[in-house]
Parts: sequence; C-alpha cells; structure tokens
Amino acid sequence: MTNPTSNFGWQMPTSTDLVTDLPADFEVFGQAVDTDFVDLLGGANGYILSKASATDLDFAWIPNDQGDITGITATSPITGGGSSGAVTIGINAATTSVVGAVQLSDSTSTTSSVLASTPTATKAAYDLANAAIAKSVVTTAGDIIYRNATVPVRLGIGTAKQVLAVNSGATAPEWVNPGGMTLLSTTALSGATTTISSISQNYKTLVAFIYGMTNATTNGVFRIAPNAVTNQSAGVQIYNNGNSATGPVTLGGNGYINTVVGLTRTNAENSIFLQINNYTNAAVLQNYTMNGYFRSSSPGDLQFIQAGSIGNLAAVTSLVFSNAGGDLSTGTVLLYGVN
Repeated sequence: MTNPTSNFGWQMPTSTDLVTDLPADFEVFGQAVDTDFVDLLGGANGYILSKASATDLDFAWIPNDQGDITGITATSPITGGGSSGAVTIGINAATTSVVGAVQLSDSTSTTSSVLASTPTATKAAYDLANAAIAKSVVTTAGDIIYRNATVPVRLGIGTAKQVLAVNSGATAPEWVNPGGMTLLSTTALSGATTTISSISQNYKTLVAFIYGMTNATTNGVFRIAPNAVTNQSAGVQIYNNGNSATGPVTLGGNGYINTVVGLTRTNAENSIFLQINNYTNAAVLQNYTMNGYFRSSSPGDLQFIQAGSIGNLAAVTSLVFSNAGGDLSTGTVLLYGVN
C-alpha cells in the first residue's frame, strides 16, 4: 500500500486499508513516533525540556536554573535593558568624565585620554625613565650637566662674570675668568696703613688705580708693601717736573714700592697706576711697573715712570698702603685682576 506521511514523516494508515493491513501500518507508524520522541524520555526531577538544535524533535533535559527574569534595568556604564521582547545591553566607552570600557594600548607616545596603558607600555616608559638623567644630579640654580667618560655629571655654577670653556685636556667643560679686567675690590685709604687682603689668585696680572691720596701730617713718600714685606730689591725711576726729565734714578734699599719723592699731603690730584705681573708665581721675583702724577714741594708737579721687582719669593696675596708723612686721610684703590 501507499501510505501518506505526516509533518514529521510518519507513515499513516489510509481509510481504504484492509483490516488485515492495519496492524502492520500501525506498527510502522508507532515505531516512527517512538523513535522521534525518544528525547522526551527520562529527565531528572525538576529538570526542564530545552531545544537542543534546530532539528525537528531534538530536545534535551536541563536543570531548571534559568530563573524568572521579568526585566533588565541597566545603570551606567551598562546601557540598554528592558522588560519584554529581545533585551539588548551594552557598555559605555570610558572617557575622563564617563565610567566605562577602555581599550588597551602599548603606545608610550599617544596623547589619547581614553586608552589604557598595558604592562608593555608601562615597562617601555620605565626603561625610558631609567635611562634619563636623574634630577638629583643638579643641586644649585645655574648648574650644568655634561657627560664625563661614562656618566652624566654636574658642573656647578661658576662665579660672577666667568665664562664656559673646554679644559686644557679637552675632556670636559670648566668655568674660567674671561680675558680683560675684572674689578676685585674698591678700597678707601685711611689711617696709618690700609690693607687689601685675600687677593684672588685666579688671574695673571694685578692692576691698581690709586687716586686722591692725602695725608694728615706732612708731605711724604707714598708706599706700597706687597704681602706687607718691605724689601723692594731693585728698581729704576724716571720722573719729569714739567720742564726736563730726571733720571734714571736707581731704587733699592728703601724698603717699599714707593714714589721716591714725597707727595704734597693736601693735593687730591695725586694718582698712580700700578701693575704687578705674574703675581701668583712664587718661584720667581715678580716684576712691576708704576707711573703716575703727583705734586710735591720739590721739584713741583711730577710725572714719573718706574719699574722694578718685588724682593720676596711669594705669590702676592695682599697689598699694604701707607704714607711716610703720616696717617692717610683720603684716597681710593681700584684693584683689578687681568687674564
């Protein structure tokens, strides 16, 4: 016989089947139904039936732990939700003002404010920082950092008016005093003696401009004692009284670098220029030159030129000024260092 089939492919008896055919038809039909509904067998107490696949009559028993959800309410940073139909939820992207999900980044140069650093980026940033020059290398305003043979090091700020130069070994920078004249001190003359002490040893030549010297008692020879030692060992002076040159006059045994002839004690026009060369060298007798203008009682107004050497082997660290005629009343010494 030819039997029709159901939606599930089961062969069905027909109304024209003979009575003798019905048992066989029902057997075929029953076996097909039994086979297709086999997934409905069993199932533990409390389990529920769930569709296992899109195949017809393909079911599975699962625990009844699906809950009874009547609605989903989303709060930031979660979005979406609802109480019926297909419910969709999402999450906001994080910003500096909104909580949410962030994207990771390995970049160490990005300027993004919404990406999050990974351990890879953190390690790269650490390596850069570890290789950088430590802030603690410098300690004082004006410090400079330079590299020695192996590592960055500090060069402390120099003194006023120094300039930066390369050292004699061409291995590092250093501060040096520039060429030209640097004013070391301005000193007023007064009393029996006036001393300029602790003279800087950072120059090659000392230059002193001395002017306005007067004294309180009588006309007298103006005297200068380097290091307070009064042994000028040798010298020559030529002076001019406005009409004729006199000299040379050999100096020696008079104990000072001095003017030989006494200054008129009240003449504020008295002025002297003194230069001491190689003044820091203690191995040789330093030579000096001196010239100037002053007024004396005899032979009158004088212009003089003098040269000599200082008689003690020592670097010049101080100068002592005095006048053989009495205590100094006025006068000024401008002391310069020259490189």
